[in-house]
Amino acid sequence: MSEPGGTAALLTDLTDVLGPVGVEADAASMVRSLRDNSWLSPLLTEMVEQRRRDDGDTLGIAAVVAPATEREMIDTLSVLARHRTPLTPRGTGTSNFGFISPSRGGVVLDLRRLKGPPVHAEGAVAAPAGVLQGELESTAAELGRQLTLLTTTFASATVGGWVAGGHVGLGSSVYGSTWDDNIVGLRVVTVEETPRVLALVGRAADPLIHTAGTVGVITEVTMPTVPAREWEEALLTFDDFDAAARFTHEVSHDTQWNHRVVAAQEPALVPAFRALTDVRGDGALVLAIIDAAQAGAFAALAARHGGVYVPWQRWGEGARPSLASMVYGHRMLWVKKRFSSAAFLHVYFDAAHPEADIARLKQHFGDGVLLEVKYIRSARLAWVFGQPGAPTLPAAVVTVVDGGRPGAVAEVLAFCDANGIRYQNPHASHLEDSGMFPDIAEVLACKAGIDPLGLCNPRKLRSTDPEV
Repeated sequence: MSEPGGTAALLTDLTDVLGPVGVEADAASMVRSLRDNSWLSPLLTEMVEQRRRDDGDTLGIAAVVAPATEREMIDTLSVLARHRTPLTPRGTGTSNFGFISPSRGGVVLDLRRLKGPPVHAEGAVAAPAGVLQGELESTAAELGRQLTLLTTTFASATVGGWVAGGHVGLGSSVYGSTWDDNIVGLRVVTVEETPRVLALVGRAADPLIHTAGTVGVITEVTMPTVPAREWEEALLTFDDFDAAARFTHEVSHDTQWNHRVVAAQEPALVPAFRALTDVRGDGALVLAIIDAAQAGAFAALAARHGGVYVPWQRWGEGARPSLASMVYGHRMLWVKKRFSSAAFLHVYFDAAHPEADIARLKQHFGDGVLLEVKYIRSARLAWVFGQPGAPTLPAAVVTVVDGGRPGAVAEVLAFCDANGIRYQNPHASHLEDSGMFPDIAEVLACKAGIDPLGLCNPRKLRSTDPEV
């Protein structure tokens, strides 16, 4: 903070803009604002604990600020730019990648007050960044449509936070990642003394996706919709993981099947899903959300692979826990209850021979690593992970059972590197180390125009961090 008066002057100027309700500078509020799901990573947990030892429980931040309108956002960012104050944007903290922990003090920019009714028009739904993504889905449903992609935390994740922190979810097995034409556009406010409002459409929005608020501040998100289907949640039980994986492979590669997720689980993981105790069996399990009109055909296909189709409930209608909460990143919450020291990696196997990569991992680590395997139909991720042209990518969440042991995660990463197995690293502290940005230049060029003072979530981009 370079302006005379320091923190006191900053808080006065922010309160003038937002009123007392929009500025919280008490320790309890600041500590609450720092919570996220990075505790799922033993490595990130230790990093944050070290920061607390160095900088205290509030990590050196001066306040939590929460604009309620775009006008307030413009005025807030103007104040922060004048004071040269770092800012860390965040939504509801559902991310498990750890990038919303402030690294240079400043303020936490809470986007949850940016509210307003989602608006559907011309095959897309738009909403302010603080609206829950599930509300966009509900708005689309009123018109007989649905989002192409839906985070598993749709009931608690703000749409701006998810776009900035996530990239795949329910629907990715058909529609791909957020970069695969699943974001129509973003509205962004620049971080400078006289902020500008930008409408970034199509590819122009890509550098803000999954970059954890390092590039700029998103105030509105527009996502495409498609005609709605009636979905059925179902379990498919198999004697062994190989059969479950073969079924998942066939369903994911054949475009006649409609699904929001089809994810095979190793037998040793199945007991983690305690809500499924009465129906899960002792073998491998596939968790699926499929087109209800195809349920009979899914059951027949499962039988040909030696599996049994067990209906769970219709999407949005049953009283049971949804299978949506047991796949993608959300599943880690279940697995952690069984393996408390577990760590997780997001691995992308060779699309031509996924079974070979799976076999190599299992032969080397045995039950030290446990797999969930699904497929993502994404041209973007195929490029990122060096498999351009692959119609679908075998995407595994690898549970490192003893992930809290020093060196355990590094051992798995080293093995993957030695065997040409690509991965996304959720334990990284810089975007360049996440494995998701083989060409960081596009991100840096966009940041230079939107955040010319380098105040957004600093020290998360090594390329702009003079201390790294």
